[in-house]
Amino acid sequence: MTTPIQQKIRDKKRTPQQIAEMVKSGDWICNGSTGGDSTACTDAVARRLGPGPADLRDIEFWMYAQFYPHHELQEIDPQQQYHCNHEFFFFPWNRKARDVNGVTDWAQWGWAYGMWAHHYRFINAAREKRGIDWWFNAATAPDERGFFNMSYGTNNCNIFQQTAKKIVFEARSDYPWAEGGRFNTIHIDNIDYWVEVDCEKFKWPQINERGIKAKPEEEAIAKHVMTIMRDRDIVQLGIGSLPSACVAAMENAGFKDLGIHTEMLNYGLIKLIESGQVTNAYKNLDRNKSVWTFAFPVDVQWYYDTVHRNQQLAVYDISYTNNFQILNRIDNMIAIDNCVAVDLLGQQCAGFYEKRPISSSGGYFQFVSFCAMSKGGRGVASMTSRSKHGTSRIVPFLPEGSTVDVPAQLANYVCTEYGIVNLRGLGGYERAAALISIAHPDDREWLEKEARKHGLIAPKFPVSMSCGENGDRRYPSYNDRRGYKIPLTSEIWGFDWDPYQSGK
Repeated sequence: MTTPIQQKIRDKKRTPQQIAEMVKSGDWICNGSTGGDSTACTDAVARRLGPGPADLRDIEFWMYAQFYPHHELQEIDPQQQYHCNHEFFFFPWNRKARDVNGVTDWAQWGWAYGMWAHHYRFINAAREKRGIDWWFNAATAPDERGFFNMSYGTNNCNIFQQTAKKIVFEARSDYPWAEGGRFNTIHIDNIDYWVEVDCEKFKWPQINERGIKAKPEEEAIAKHVMTIMRDRDIVQLGIGSLPSACVAAMENAGFKDLGIHTEMLNYGLIKLIESGQVTNAYKNLDRNKSVWTFAFPVDVQWYYDTVHRNQQLAVYDISYTNNFQILNRIDNMIAIDNCVAVDLLGQQCAGFYEKRPISSSGGYFQFVSFCAMSKGGRGVASMTSRSKHGTSRIVPFLPEGSTVDVPAQLANYVCTEYGIVNLRGLGGYERAAALISIAHPDDREWLEKEARKHGLIAPKFPVSMSCGENGDRRYPSYNDRRGYKIPLTSEIWGFDWDPYQSGK
């Protein structure tokens, strides 16, 4: 006998082509975001783009870190005559579209406040007044109670479901059921349609993460980071080969009882969990759980086996994992993230450098800045001393056309293969000297010359180039400050007090 829930599931099932036939010229479509990338429906809509009377035009795709490469859009409409891509976090396929064809819109954003700030224009309690016409998002197939699990793409779903007039889920059989957390499921009653994805046709890009070999410079960076790590630290890692090097270094250092609170669940963190070094036993929030919000299943079976019904993992929405009020409450948190460049003031760029989009801020700002505000917390901006083009990543000033993803006053640790320095509390002369000390040796003379020219280093008074925790400038070691937390107003006074409001 068919239950009412089963009947709803059947009634709301469509094909991608049927969804595309319902789309009208001028519609705005949200394609999901990292881990929840739309595939089949976006492909079907793309194949309707064109100049004919039955074709679609003026379609706007609002993309948020689309890892799945939508080559069909570039092939069908390379100059974006009939569609526009608004992308907020560039991956290689986006950069190619921008560099080769000169198209694809980019704007600065970040998890999670940046998502809410951007989406305020789309959100409305009344569906018919919402700003997005369609939201396509990958999910698991519905269970017997009618719930879809957002799986690898839980991150923005709580935001997206408040923005769209029509909601379509793309059910994938290769997506695991991710245990919450919160906001990791959505019921059939709250969507309009769902489609079944051919996972062979729309395969996730596969990468042999376990075969990634860290470069010698990355191994050196990892060793420097280990000097400020201890047992029971709570770890967040970014994307790339550097996390692999850090995990290997953590294994070699023999750290015990580590915890995880991260934006991205990646190879390095899964490997740490499998090694037994992660127990989450000493977390003061989400004890015994590894917290995450999205993943790229670039090794489909391994990720599925890791995530599916795993009670040791807890997937949360982005407004929890990347919430600065949460991060500064997690004791002994260390965030290790990549950046593009740092200038001698301490300003850090991770998204748009020298008039060219690289990626975007993402979670870089929150983790690097606010993990450092927790008790014993550290935010590490890591980078090789030189780019692949041979240019210095430590520069006198960020060049014109560069974003500041972490302002100087919130800078914490900066690490290259030549060392790690803590910029917190350093004077201007000390800060410039510290950063020059970890630049590529062949760039230090030029950097010092520029620093003196612009008054960033004293012209005559001697300030040691050895500044920070390993220097000689009255700077405490990490061990001395492991129990320290930058106090909030409420922690100082016992209540939220505004000194500018008289009579209180």
